Amino acid sequence: MKTLLYSFIFLFVLNISAQSSTVKVLDSLTLSSIPFATVYFSNNKGIITDRDGRFELINEQYDSNDSLFISSMGYKKMSLKISSFKDSIVYMIPEMITLENVVVTNRNLSSNEIIEKVKAGIEQNYQREISEKKIFYRNEENSKIDKIKLNKLKSSIAQVNSSTLDSLLIRIPKENKGATETLCYYYGNLEEGNQKINLIKSRQTYKNDDEILNSINSRLKKALQENLKSNSYFKIRSGLLPFSGDLTINDFWDVEDSTSQEAIKKAEELELKRKQGFASYQKRRITNIYSNLFYNEETKLDFILNSNRYKFSDPELTYLGNQLVYVISCFPKGSKDFKGVLYVNSDDFAVMRIDFQNVKSLFKFRLLGVSRNIYLEEGRMVFSKLNNKKYSLSYFQLSLGRKTGIDRPIKVIEKNKYVKGRRKQNQISFKLDLMINSINKQELQIFQSKTMDIKDFENIKENNNVLPEYLDEFTTNFWEEF
Repeated sequence: MKTLLYSFIFLFVLNISAQSSTVKVLDSLTLSSIPFATVYFSNNKGIITDRDGRFELINEQYDSNDSLFISSMGYKKMSLKISSFKDSIVYMIPEMITLENVVVTNRNLSSNEIIEKVKAGIEQNYQREISEKKIFYRNEENSKIDKIKLNKLKSSIAQVNSSTLDSLLIRIPKENKGATETLCYYYGNLEEGNQKINLIKSRQTYKNDDEILNSINSRLKKALQENLKSNSYFKIRSGLLPFSGDLTINDFWDVEDSTSQEAIKKAEELELKRKQGFASYQKRRITNIYSNLFYNEETKLDFILNSNRYKFSDPELTYLGNQLVYVISCFPKGSKDFKGVLYVNSDDFAVMRIDFQNVKSLFKFRLLGVSRNIYLEEGRMVFSKLNNKKYSLSYFQLSLGRKTGIDRPIKVIEKNKYVKGRRKQNQISFKLDLMINSINKQELQIFQSKTMDIKDFENIKENNNVLPEYLDEFTTNFWEEF
């Protein structure tokens, strides 16, 4: 089964083949990887290393006389001839920054004084107006079945027996990976419900074994077709808890004529609904990110707004790019959920970057065999002055880990309201013991941000006609036109 490694923006799948090679960029002193380094060529085409410092060099796309340039903030720029480049590892040399005779009167501040200045400058430092942003958003889901057991099976359908289900459990993929990338225009501000989105392009990939899933699906479908009635509905019970839903399986038996006008209209309506639903989902995801900015009143990362609930380390001065910044670590005093590291501009006291991580489980639930544990939430926010005089979010990264489990009896009952007398037709019952561990990773890159007039915002129409293109793997030229 192939292993897919996802890279950052303008993504390149790192498949090893005769036409390509994978290169990793490392710090020459610490041997740690250098993520998001810029890699470009003499023909001005460029890529970015992924979070593990890797990028793919596709031989046939570049002339043997091309030069390869690698740069990253805090390191000496490298220049290599592709024709002489044979290694799979590149070592970058850190640049040493020397401060000589620097005397600035406002540098001798305590952490509490710096935090108060940050708080006082939020209104003038950060963009709150309605704006138009061009955004690249990536959402990656990795799930792993840590445990799955199914026993005490009873079935009135002969084909659905212990042997069938054991075969299913053995063959079902225990790990699944998938990612969606979207380029869009996002409009609005932090006010609830005051956002709009227009998608430009999207792609999606996932990792599974189609042959296995198709085989399982075919066997179950055949068994159900032979035993269930076409106008059946189902009730699901777990112990004494009923979950009655109209779990119909219409169109399971009959194949509709796809050329009929009614079928065409139905397909068009479904397609439009899917496009609108996908756009709404992407907008909701992006809006959730903006709602958690540190200066939003509803944020969980309230290191500044509720500074009295945290203790702060002594400030240290360092460089973030070319800007001298204070670095302050913050830790919760009591019941707060997150710790963080703040990078504060020493001139205007704007927070330019926040690294955050939870210090305890954010949500734990266990009742009657159902469990939920959100055990991980860590990430980074970077703020920059993009196309205006104020700071706004320019990069966001989040990793969210959660475990979901169920250890309960399950009963599926087929009923048919058109059958006279005994409506119960078939029943399948079993004991399910399942634990799924999933990691969700999100990345947001903002390419441009500009304020806009309220009337221009009101005139924006959400005209979304985009669905993600499904690919077995990410191709290197998908975003080339952008």
